[in-house]
Amino acid sequence: MAEIIRAHDEDWSLVREIRLRSLSTDPSAFGQSWEKESTYEDSVWEQRVSDAAWFLAVEGDQPVAVVAVRQEDDSPANERELQAMWVTPGSRHSGIAGRLAEAVFEWAREDGADTVTLYVGPENTGARALYESLGFSDSGERWQIVEDDPDGAWLKMTRGL
Repeated sequence: MAEIIRAHDEDWSLVREIRLRSLSTDPSAFGQSWEKESTYEDSVWEQRVSDAAWFLAVEGDQPVAVVAVRQEDDSPANERELQAMWVTPGSRHSGIAGRLAEAVFEWAREDGADTVTLYVGPENTGARALYESLGFSDSGERWQIVEDDPDGAWLKMTRGL
């Protein structure tokens, strides 16, 4: 069974590894691309790990899932945003996503939040179903990823803690 760990500064290379795998395997699931993030210098990855709470599911010494959570500068003080959740195809439907989400919820509560939010693409029905099963609901708010494309707006989902 995979162990859920909090990534610390020295774990930035594991975060980079699993994040780039996520972008290459499921490129339409994220608001970023492998082409962009694969060019980041090591110092950028180190800063990303420092700027958010990253949780990894690790089997042996290999990461098989990832999620990040942080308070965005433009968000209310009581909100934390779940970001970049991804589970390798071979580890899906094993409960790992739920365990990662619980780590996010615990961290958010300890950090003073009472709400966790996330954004999910309108076509990503599998992820949306997962998030609904974890207690998230559609807030009605949208994030316009592609300008002037109402069908490309990502859904904001929320969950109270």
